[in-house]
Amino acid sequence: MPKKANQLKTISELTPRQRKFVDIYVANYGEITKVEAAKQAGFTSTNKYGPTDQASRLLNPDKNPHIVRYFEKQMARELEKEEKDKLLSYKHYARMRDKSEQKGQMTAAINAQFRRDQMAGHFVDRKEISHIGLEGMNREQLEKRLEELESKIGEAKNIIDVTPKEVTEN
Repeated sequence: MPKKANQLKTISELTPRQRKFVDIYVANYGEITKVEAAKQAGFTSTNKYGPTDQASRLLNPDKNPHIVRYFEKQMARELEKEEKDKLLSYKHYARMRDKSEQKGQMTAAINAQFRRDQMAGHFVDRKEISHIGLEGMNREQLEKRLEELESKIGEAKNIIDVTPKEVTEN
């Protein structure tokens, strides 16, 4: 029986190892690499660069679009779960705060409470940038600055003029 082209395969045609690879990688996303996930899923190679090559090939949309679709579906499910369950994060920060307080680590307790409140939207991180140049000034500020400069020029009128004059020969 001829092999089906990867472009025509669906998610239901994933092998158990491919499915395991994606599940391990999504569950530990950011903590392990694709190579580690491939090794844990049972992919082996005698080639020195084999595991790296295999892991890259597994998530290559040109070579394995059905695996990539499953990966994207699992990632979307994981992100949706995290978005819905913010209460879990609030509780986690509260536990960290309480443990830090019990150990007498007040800085850590304050940071945990701050992050918890920040996540809840109690604090807004607002940064203001002030421009010293003329570009950042409004009309009133510009007029005031021009007056200051004009007054400085007026004060400089008493300076002795030392520019050379043309010498005429007799």
